[in-house]
Amino acid sequence: MDNFPLVEIEGTPYEIGFQHGKLFKDKIAGSITCYEEMFMDYSNLSWERAKELSKRLIDVIRDYNPDYLEEIRGVAEGSGFDFLDILALNCRSELVFVGNEFDKADGGCTSIGISNDVGLEGDAFLAHNWDWKTSQRSSMIMMKIRQKNGKPDIFMITEAGIIGKTGFNSAGIGLFLNALSTNQAPKGLPLHMAMRGILDCETLAEAIKAATKEELGCCANFMIGHKNGECIDIEIENEEFDVLYPKDGIIVHTNHFISNRLPAAPRKDTSKRKFTDSFIRLGRADKLLRKKGIDIGEKDIMSVLTDHVEYPSSICRHEDPKVEKGMRMGTVFSMVINLTKETIYFCKGNPCEQKYEEYHL
Repeated sequence: MDNFPLVEIEGTPYEIGFQHGKLFKDKIAGSITCYEEMFMDYSNLSWERAKELSKRLIDVIRDYNPDYLEEIRGVAEGSGFDFLDILALNCRSELVFVGNEFDKADGGCTSIGISNDVGLEGDAFLAHNWDWKTSQRSSMIMMKIRQKNGKPDIFMITEAGIIGKTGFNSAGIGLFLNALSTNQAPKGLPLHMAMRGILDCETLAEAIKAATKEELGCCANFMIGHKNGECIDIEIENEEFDVLYPKDGIIVHTNHFISNRLPAAPRKDTSKRKFTDSFIRLGRADKLLRKKGIDIGEKDIMSVLTDHVEYPSSICRHEDPKVEKGMRMGTVFSMVINLTKETIYFCKGNPCEQKYEEYHL
């Protein structure tokens, strides 16, 4: 299969997972290989040990939503992989904190929210560059998920094997993630489960509750928009969180805490020291959008997402050959959602090199 294949899946949580696993067995193998190597590079953690550690999170996931364990089980049985292989994939962000080498991490993401106050034709937008290991492009999939459990349909872009990620749902909720960290890594709900929880919501208020009702297993920032024209941003660290609202219709987030209430003492923001380019990407994206001011449309946002100031650690990020090979990051994909018109513009790779393609839920 080409990178980012698109399929439509329908059924119960188990049936959805089984089809996911059966269709994308080879790409799931790629995801496992990626994180097997990453766990060793970052945390000196073997894959077998990671699988054992992931068992601790079974009850946490079950308490949050047992449907997600059923879907994970379906992925495992559809693909032929062990249940713990798929569980470890879905807990991969939490497992990497087992070691103390996460400070080596390079890379980050840029997220943009435009409310209907300043959007072109009164439309609202959500946009994102996902910066990660570019090798994962070959393990990325696109799914239209039709759920039989009463939850919204979901258009999701994810790493094969992971059941919660970036997406847009039929209720009008759009979601992107930015990595954050403090000097404490709590034990809690895997953030990819919280992401699926958000995509199962119908309103922004429900999305805030889904993101925060359980302590997360690692810090996270969720940029969320709704077709009703509003956007919010949720910063989460340990047991505390804050919700940020657009200023003059624009909100941007990268990889450090913006809230003046977070992190709560005595915890400290360690992401701002790891991702020093985060400040430049934040300021640059915000400045470019505010120069436009009003009538901000898809093309304006795409122009920001292709920006190369501070190359290679720019908004449109490219691998830095000076960085240790296992730690290099680049823009895996770029995505713009017109929340109002329910249209998705998706770029398979760096937006300076590839065109955006149009999709609908």
